[in-house]
Amino acid sequence: MAIQYRLLQNRIKGSGNYGKYYAHTVKRGTISLEQIEEMIESNCTAKASDVRLVLRELFDTVKFYMQHGYTVDLREMGKLSISVKSVCVDDPKDFSSDKHIVGFKCNYTPQGRRYQSTGEKGRRNVHRSILDGCEAVETKYR
Repeated sequence: MAIQYRLLQNRIKGSGNYGKYYAHTVKRGTISLEQIEEMIESNCTAKASDVRLVLRELFDTVKFYMQHGYTVDLREMGKLSISVKSVCVDDPKDFSSDKHIVGFKCNYTPQGRRYQSTGEKGRRNVHRSILDGCEAVETKYR
């Protein structure tokens, strides 16, 4: 199955692309943890309860290391880390974590390999294996 998209018109008046059309991804829905467990169970000898146990422990372990400042590398799945969001100050002496750190963000970077593009000179790209085999088709639904 391919990624579905529909064409939308840019309606942002200040945009240089105002009035032009672009592809917008159409989501097919949400897959639950239970559905993932069932699919894994049907593809191997592990029971859904075993899969749930391992995924729960994976979550707890990833959370522990991320909250201790580590980047967690899950190989083909990619890397996860936490970063802080803060308000800018003019002088470092004025910075207070209680006042200026306003939140946290979870960062996800899919596994990738850099390569030199053959088209544009000096341009470097990243191949993301999680996107291998991805195709796009326009949906008839609006």
